[in-house]
Amino acid sequence: MKKRLEDLADMVIDTDFLIIGGGLVGSMAALRAKKRNKELDVTIIDKAKMEYSGDGVGLDNFSHFPLKLDGMQQDFTEADATSATFGAKRMQGLKSSRLDAIRMKHAYNFLPLLEEIGVKIGEDDGTFKVIQGYRKGTVWGRLERDEQGKPTEPFFGTLSRAADLKLRLGTAVRKMGTRVLDRTMLTSIITRDGVAMGATAINTRTGKFLVIRAKTVLLATGMAARLYPYPWAPFPNNLFYLRSSPVNHGGGLVAALNAGAKLYCMEMCTVYNVSKGINMSSAGGACNWYFPMYNSKGEVLEEKYQDRVVTKAGGMIPGVNFLFAPDMFNAEVEKDVIMSAKDQATRDELVHMYLTAATEPPKGLKFHMLAGGLLNESPAECVPVFVGIGMATGGVLRENEYSETGVKNLFASGYVCGSGGSGGLTWGCLIADHVLDRVQSLDLPAIDVGELEQIEQTRTRVFAPLGRKVEYPINTLELEHYVRWVNHYYVGYHKIKARLERAVELIRFAREQATPLLSADNPGV
Repeated sequence: MKKRLEDLADMVIDTDFLIIGGGLVGSMAALRAKKRNKELDVTIIDKAKMEYSGDGVGLDNFSHFPLKLDGMQQDFTEADATSATFGAKRMQGLKSSRLDAIRMKHAYNFLPLLEEIGVKIGEDDGTFKVIQGYRKGTVWGRLERDEQGKPTEPFFGTLSRAADLKLRLGTAVRKMGTRVLDRTMLTSIITRDGVAMGATAINTRTGKFLVIRAKTVLLATGMAARLYPYPWAPFPNNLFYLRSSPVNHGGGLVAALNAGAKLYCMEMCTVYNVSKGINMSSAGGACNWYFPMYNSKGEVLEEKYQDRVVTKAGGMIPGVNFLFAPDMFNAEVEKDVIMSAKDQATRDELVHMYLTAATEPPKGLKFHMLAGGLLNESPAECVPVFVGIGMATGGVLRENEYSETGVKNLFASGYVCGSGGSGGLTWGCLIADHVLDRVQSLDLPAIDVGELEQIEQTRTRVFAPLGRKVEYPINTLELEHYVRWVNHYYVGYHKIKARLERAVELIRFAREQATPLLSADNPGV
C-alpha cells in the first residue's frame, strides 16, 4: 500500500514563502515581505527561539556601509566591489563581485523598517553617524591618516547602534502575522526536477514531523562552524570553542547540497582559522590583526612584505595592522609560519583589544578568557583573509543576481552563503522584494510520488536513532570529533588528490559503520 502525505507527516503546512532560519536575514525578509503584502503567507522555522537565535544576538553595530551618505543608492560596479575586498581575486570566480555591488547599492534599504519597529540607528537629528570601518596600527581607535595628516576615507563604515535589534525584530515579525515555528529543525529540502517545493522539519521538543509546501524557500541557517577541530583544547570542549556560535552546525548547507545546490570554499576564514588554533575575538582577522606579526625567523611581516600591506596593495580600505594573505601563485610567501607578538603588547593595546572583544557578540570575550587570555596564542599557519565590502567565507553558491541557488526557487543569504552580518539585512529585503514578484506567477506545488519517496526517506533517516537498541552505542560527540579531524588532516586548505580520496574513504567508513550505531532517547538529543 502506497504511503500518503498524511501517513508521513504529523503536520502539513502550505505557505507562499518559507524562511528557514530566524536570524537577521530571515527576520528581515519576513518583515519586509509582510510589510509590502499583508496577505502573503509567510512561514519561519527556527531551531531555537527566533527572538534569541542567530549571530545577530548581541550585535551592536552595522558594518560595510558606503561611507558617504550622499552616495546612497548610487550604482557600484563589480570593479568597485572587487577593489573593496582584500583578497577577492584569489577567490577565482567563486566570490561574486556582482552580488556585492548590488548589496552596496542597496546598503541602507532596511534602515527605515528598523526605525519603524523602534530600533534606533540614526541620530536625534535624523542623520547617521558613520565611522571608519577599520583603523591603523595594532588597536582599534587610531585613525589611518594620509601624508598630509588627514584621516583617510575608506570605502565603507560602521553604524554603532541597536543592541536590542534581534528582540525587536522577532517581536515585529510575529506582530505582522508571520507563522513562526520555534524549536523546529530543517531536515531536508523537497525538490522536483531541480525546483524547490518546500521542506521537511522536526520539532525537537514534541517530535512532530512536519512537511511544508512552499512556492519559494529562503535558506538562512547560518554558517557551518564545526567542520574543523580546535587542536589546543581537550575533547569535548574543542567542539564548542569556536569564533561563531557552536549551534551553527551546517545543517542548512547539507540540506542545500542534497537538494542539488553547490557549495564553495568551505575551508575558508572562520573554519580554517579555528582549525589552526588561532585565539581571536569574534571580530578577529585571519592572522589576528591586532598585534604585530612575525614569522618563525623573527622577521616582521610588515617589513618583509611591504607591498602586501593593504594600503599599498590596492583598494580603498586602510590597514588594520597587516592584513596578510597568502598568494596562491607565490609559494615562498606561504612557507612562512606566522606568530602574533602578543607577549610584547602594551597595556594600552590589551585594553583596546579586550574592549573590542567585549563589544562584539558576548561570546568573543568569553572565548578569549577560556583560552587563557589575550597573551596565550599558539603559532598559526599563513591563512587567507577576506575583508571589506565583499567579505567572504564560504557556503552555498548563489548563481544569479537574486541570490538564488542552483535550485530554482531556493534562495540563500547570510552566513549560509558566506556573507553575513548587517549585509544579510540588505539581502533579506532584496530577496523578499523578488519573492513578492515571483509568487504571483506560481501555484502551490503538489506532492506526487517522487516527493513522497523523498519525504519517507527523510523521515526514516531522522527517526532511525530513536528505534535503535544497540549494545555499544556511538557517542555523537566522538563521531563529530572523528569527522572534524579527518577534515583537519586530509582536507585542509591545500587540496591533494590522494589525501582527498582517503578523506572520502574515512567518511564513508563512518557513515556505513558508525552511523547505524547512533541511538537517541528523544528527538531533542
